[in-house]
Amino acid sequence: MRVDIYARTSTEHQDVMQQVHYLRQWVLKNGFEVSSETIDQQSAKVDLKDRVKFVNLLENPKGDAMLVFNLDRLTRNWDSVTFIEKHFRNNWEKYKLISTADEINLSNAAGRLMFRIKLAVNCHMPEDMLEKQAVGIARAKAEGKFKGRKKGAKGKQNV
Repeated sequence: MRVDIYARTSTEHQDVMQQVHYLRQWVLKNGFEVSSETIDQQSAKVDLKDRVKFVNLLENPKGDAMLVFNLDRLTRNWDSVTFIEKHFRNNWEKYKLISTADEINLSNAAGRLMFRIKLAVNCHMPEDMLEKQAVGIARAKAEGKFKGRKKGAKGKQNV
């Protein structure tokens, strides 16, 4: 099987090549062949329809399947879950989705359910963390401990 590697990190500061190297090794270990590599450095919150490199790969696949490290490398955007599941479900016989960490089978109801559950967890996790962080910030402000970030500053806030 020929696979199109899709590697994504959220920021430029993360090492996407570490992921690419792992995927290349996985391909060799499993007897597949790399047909193309797409490297993206955009947040998983960005709608898949707005990721130019991803859409180009979907519209112009070179291999028989897209290979990702983990489903969270695809998206953590609720609206994209339906988009990606529908695309691969409709094209499953021609172009599959393979994750090194997740078993994916969109050809039956149970496989589609598991796919949706895994992506739902991926979408829920960052939202849940932000909600918990907001509670902590509100508490710190009420106690006079939260100073906030200096205007234009990046990084950790003063808590």
